[in-house]
Amino acid sequence: MAIIGNIRKHSGLVVIIVGVAIAAFVIGDFSKKTPKGTNDIGMVNGESIPYTEFNSKVEKNLEMQKENSGNDKITDQETYQVRQSTWTTTVKELLMGEEYDELGITVTPEELFDQVQGKQPHRFILQYFKDPATGQYNPSVVLNYLKNLEKMEPKAKNQWLQFEKAIKEDRQETKFNNLISKGYYIPKAFLKKDYINQSKSLQVLSVSPDLTSISDSTIKLTDADYQKFYDKNKIYFFSEEATRDLEYVLFEVKPSAIDRKRTAEDVASLFKEFQTSLDAMTFTNANSDVKADTMFVKKGTFPPQLDTLLFSSKPGTIFPPAEINNSWYMAKLIAIQERPDSMKGSQILFTFAGTGNENVKRTKEEAKAKADSLMAALKKNPQIFAEVAKRISDYPTAKDDGGDLKWFKDGNPNFDPFFNSGLDLKPNEMKVVETRIGYSLFMLAEKSAPVVKVKAAVVTRAIVPSNQTYQDTYMLASTFAGQNKTIEAFDKASIDKGLQKRSTPGIREMDNQVMGLASAREMVRWAFAETTKLGEVSPVFDLSGKYGIATLKSISPKGQQEIKDLKGRIEPSVKNMKKVEIMAEKMKKEIAGTKDIAALAIKLNAKVDTSMVAFSGFNRSNIGREGEIVGQLFTMKKGNLGGPLTGNYAAYLVYINDIIEAPAKDDFTYEKMQQMQNFNQRVTSNMYSALEKTAKISDNRLRFY
Repeated sequence: MAIIGNIRKHSGLVVIIVGVAIAAFVIGDFSKKTPKGTNDIGMVNGESIPYTEFNSKVEKNLEMQKENSGNDKITDQETYQVRQSTWTTTVKELLMGEEYDELGITVTPEELFDQVQGKQPHRFILQYFKDPATGQYNPSVVLNYLKNLEKMEPKAKNQWLQFEKAIKEDRQETKFNNLISKGYYIPKAFLKKDYINQSKSLQVLSVSPDLTSISDSTIKLTDADYQKFYDKNKIYFFSEEATRDLEYVLFEVKPSAIDRKRTAEDVASLFKEFQTSLDAMTFTNANSDVKADTMFVKKGTFPPQLDTLLFSSKPGTIFPPAEINNSWYMAKLIAIQERPDSMKGSQILFTFAGTGNENVKRTKEEAKAKADSLMAALKKNPQIFAEVAKRISDYPTAKDDGGDLKWFKDGNPNFDPFFNSGLDLKPNEMKVVETRIGYSLFMLAEKSAPVVKVKAAVVTRAIVPSNQTYQDTYMLASTFAGQNKTIEAFDKASIDKGLQKRSTPGIREMDNQVMGLASAREMVRWAFAETTKLGEVSPVFDLSGKYGIATLKSISPKGQQEIKDLKGRIEPSVKNMKKVEIMAEKMKKEIAGTKDIAALAIKLNAKVDTSMVAFSGFNRSNIGREGEIVGQLFTMKKGNLGGPLTGNYAAYLVYINDIIEAPAKDDFTYEKMQQMQNFNQRVTSNMYSALEKTAKISDNRLRFY
């Protein structure tokens, strides 16, 4: 069953890459619209993704998420994340399916068999079929699992099919990436040119006067200045997604005085029962907000006040309720021991019928007798323990590791029988231990120094707001939203009521979070609804323990942003560009009088900087970070004064003091290897995103979720 658990954990890589979603829920009249003429949640290159089909995938992924986590409750954030990953997986399957079909990329049954049971199995197999004792891949674990697959429950069989599907898909993707990367060729002339660009450098003397000498008040910007800067930097003003900027206020729901009083009364009543309970651990699990920890734990585990009491008292002591960090605690000290944190040992296993190994016919009593008999023999010569384990132990890896269990920690449930037995043992002493897979002769090798630990039943009750407190807070928020319908009224009322106004820029259509709020999908949907206008004030949003009201501050559509929407944002950069131009004109006048760079520095109230500049690679100096200027420098001759050159940060006068040529070289094997590695990495990380950008993808999720 441990293997099943490992396969379940593989869901992120494997299967359906988890997903979950509740059928499209209603979030108020502000954005609720029935999709016009379509039941599709999206479309990829003309192939539709029906909502019902997509939601069915999501629901299956929800069930898988519950199984993986062992929790029937899924948070809003988990729901969102799984729904997102389901969309990503669905789109990728459609896009890559087209590519595989066109190229004829398949994985045959024989190839899949080899990936699972061959000499060089797939990395997923290597990762998830490890011996629990050694942590190393063990092929016998795979074989044993497959032999028992037909006897397993249907869920386990389905998980294995999904696991195989993941291996197949990964193999297809690897083949596809290899086709691309192996088609890449670098001519020697290109390698030589790149080597020169990387190795050749210039020693540059430069003068760049401080732009702060030009006052902002003297700069008068025109539409032409904005347009010039915009045209030069147009590439940076293209948005892949539409965005919205919001401002919002919060009404936090906090426990009232009445809530605190009622909780204290409940805790007092609970404590009376706790004092008379015959089984403190069972009582704790039935009544505490936090499940009881049955392990022995070190000092510092509990809240400081309780921690001090537990480690300075006698077993059986009951500690009355105390309020700590907005929660009530009561406790009973069950036991106190000096225990090591970890120990190391070895085992020789004797399984018996019914423990999962079909080939073993011995009874439970016979297995116990063999372990007892062997212990009596090995006590006289414990040095041969590993050798004997290799010969007769039923544990699959014993033939290789001699039964070595390595180091294991206190509290690890897989090793509890060994750990508890080892507490009373000295190195090289042995004890017969019953485990879920048989009887083991356990020999202790070593253990860490013991420290004081306690086992305690701790009942925790959080102080939380009542339903009435939620209603009262909602009414306050609702009144605020109803009385402040304009952005001006919203801003004024926020100040008057002492509410902190928060800004959250750049929200995207499928975001679930906004700055400071973990689950704010309703707020995001409202911001992107067709009916929501700029400057509008929202209704009240339920934000898990908070109520929020937002205003829509700005709308940025997908695509090339217009200059009129950018002026406020780019104004500082446009001013800087203008200052660079003014300084360049001043430099031109000074050059007319002298070509001596040192004299020019004095006249311009600047200094001469010396920089080593490479054409490619990282340059530390300011001038080396000016890409266009670096290109111009490598066209200049040694001993020439040039400029003024205008960059993003300053205007420069330059003098090429020296040119350091690249060392002569004919063998570019290393450079070729580096280039190929870089390209292969780019193919692996960027190929799919490149396909996605060129595909025609319609995303209608906002209509449904």
